[in-house]
Amino acid sequence: MTSVNVIIDTDPGVDDFLAIALALNSPELVIEAFTTTGGNAALRHTNANMLRILEALNRPNLPVYRGAQRPLVGSFGDAEDVHGVGGLPISLPRSSIRTRDEHAVNYMAQRLNNGPPVTLIALGPTTNVARLFRDHPGSVKSVERVVIMGGALDVPGNVTDYAEFNVWSDPEATALVFNSDVPVTMVGSDVCNQVRTYADKTPVPINPVIRRLTQAQYAARPGRRITLYDPVTVMAVARPSIVKLERLNIAVDTSDGPERGRTRRHPAGATIDVATGVDIEAAIGLFTGRVIQGRF
Repeated sequence: MTSVNVIIDTDPGVDDFLAIALALNSPELVIEAFTTTGGNAALRHTNANMLRILEALNRPNLPVYRGAQRPLVGSFGDAEDVHGVGGLPISLPRSSIRTRDEHAVNYMAQRLNNGPPVTLIALGPTTNVARLFRDHPGSVKSVERVVIMGGALDVPGNVTDYAEFNVWSDPEATALVFNSDVPVTMVGSDVCNQVRTYADKTPVPINPVIRRLTQAQYAARPGRRITLYDPVTVMAVARPSIVKLERLNIAVDTSDGPERGRTRRHPAGATIDVATGVDIEAAIGLFTGRVIQGRF
């Protein structure tokens, strides 16, 4: 088994929590750090959630670096109507873990300039990654690839008729990342919408915090289901065979019009890998084994 060094950039978030749990139980991944950004909730909440998640899952020694409070242009919205006030539908005890003093972007730049290649997994808006590439261009050479949860290629958006939430939150950042010289993989709503757990078909999680989280989210969502957006993105790195990738030219709409944040095929768009298919049974099996039945 070949391991992959990763830094996970995240804005927890229910599915971020589940993706973090999956990553922690994935031996294929060597997690070097977590970096946080605003998105599903304001940065003060997402950063606190990240610390609480690591403590709840008994991984207090993994470093956390605080990142972007706002996108490249404007200010973040949030998705607390989906994830709960503060980003989670359950309360977790205040963490004894502290965020590292260095800013997330500065940490990533230093790490990339002084270490082996690393894969960046972006589970929220790509603001931190974009600022890294913009402000520290020399670090790009050590990025193996960027794998983002974002975009809606052949399906409607989930925040507007056209745009998926993470890209809509900072389309300028996504466009910058797509047009960098770094290999990019986009795992969008097209495949993530196909991978869902349902309350009446999923075993009760072994971990009590994950049990509370899933029960609260099932109760809050139509059809008592959870769509595994971020976990599928982690799977694309830990178990690449689960997703089918196509090399496509993708443009990001950065206008102020109704299609802002849209990701679509365009001959002048950036050439990236796009997830266009997913092995649903394998994805559910991996999630069930490592998160629902996983021990932490």
